[in-house]
Parts: sequence; structure tokens; C-alpha cells
Amino acid sequence: MANSVEVDHPLRAKVTVSQGHDKMPDFNITNLTDQPFNVGINALIERTSMPELPRPYLGASAIGDDCARRIQYDWWCKPELAARVRRIFERGHFFEFRTREQLIEAGFKFSTNPADLEFTALDRNFRGHADGLIFAGPDLPDAHLAYPCLWECKALNGKNWRAVAKDGLIKTFPKYAAQVSVYQRHLNRTNPVLFTAANADTCELLHFVVPFNAQVAQYWADRAAMIIAATRAGELLPRVANNRDNFHCNICPHKGRCWR
Repeated sequence: MANSVEVDHPLRAKVTVSQGHDKMPDFNITNLTDQPFNVGINALIERTSMPELPRPYLGASAIGDDCARRIQYDWWCKPELAARVRRIFERGHFFEFRTREQLIEAGFKFSTNPADLEFTALDRNFRGHADGLIFAGPDLPDAHLAYPCLWECKALNGKNWRAVAKDGLIKTFPKYAAQVSVYQRHLNRTNPVLFTAANADTCELLHFVVPFNAQVAQYWADRAAMIIAATRAGELLPRVANNRDNFHCNICPHKGRCWR
């Protein structure tokens, strides 16, 4: 029968070595994420991270959210976002910047005029900024891509990226589809949008076009007008859910103030 002895290991406190057969040593140690050193540094980062300030306008990126009340809070209140979530947003900015560079290298010509990307409406209470405007590019067979066209880029985790590839943007992320529709309408760029989804796990890129739908675009424009009017009048719009443990509420940065 094999004997087990504890021996010192140069990189670990102690390991158990079995004598008499080829069983591997048990090198398991406490999860590093639970160590006070790691916990303390992350707590410092949370306390010192600069909070995002609310925008003085309703943004096009928010208008497609399922919850009208969250849209109001996004507009008027400082979001309660963990530093980790802010880093996810910053990751999205990196993918947008790098993907634009690669598209330019591939022959797509982007406008450098900021005015081509920005719109304001409803007494400047509703605004948006598209990721890009492509005015020329390669002739791609069967792409149904006409220039000039808007370009939008989103970084997604692997699971969501695969869902978009399988089911399309409207079904998987109607909020992003609404944002694209609003840009097309208010920037008067009704050619299909070139949409790029970046897989943040594998760095794969998925490119597809999003056609313009005037009726859908008008719906989102009307919704923006309704939300702005209600908010200016001091009316708090209904939540999307009646239970604070609903999925939508659990991922909302305003859950604390909404359910007080």
C-alpha cells in the first residue's frame, strides 16, 4: 500500500506526495480571487473610479431599451456602475477603434467630418452619434451594400456574438437595431447600415447589413418624443417588470433607486 508524506515545495506552502505509485501531487491552493490582497486592490479601484455623469440629453443608444423608466433614469441620473462594467464599455471603444483601422486598411473610406455622424432633435433633447460613415469601399459581390452607408460596431461576449450570427440583430439585440434605425432616420442615411459585431472572447468579426425600415424608425422617434415629454413633466413612466427580481431589473444600474 502506498504511503503519503507532506513535503515542502519551492512555490507552494506544502504538497502531498504519494510514495509507491505515480499519482500526481495535489497542487490545489486557495482561489487567488479570494485573497485579501486582491480583494483590497479591487476595493480601492471601486472607491476611486470616476463615476459617469448623466448626459444632458436622451441618447439614441438608450431609446430601444425595453424599460421606459430605465431610459428616464439613464438620462437624468448618475448610473451606479461597477468599475468592471465601465471596463467592458472601454473594451467596446477599443474594438470600435481597431476595427475601423482594419476596415480602412481593407479599402473602406470613412468620413472624417464629425458633423456627418451627429444629430440633434426635439429641441436638442434627443441626440446621437454614429460610429462611422463610409462613403466608398470595395465592390463586394452579393453584399447589398451601397455607399454612402453608416457603420456601427459592437463588442459582444462569445455567447451573444454567436446568437447574433444565428438569429440576427433584431431578434437578439432589438436595442441595437433601434439605435441603428434612429441614426438612419435622423442622419438621412437610408442605405443599409454595415454592422460589425466583434467577438470579445475570440476577436472574430461578423459583418452584415441592416436595411432601413421607415415605419420602425418613426416608432422609435415617437417613443423618444413621448419619453422626453413625460420626463420634462415629472412623470415617472412604468417599469418593464412588476418584480424587482426580474431579469431586466437585475441587470439595471438603477435598480436600487427604482425599487426604494
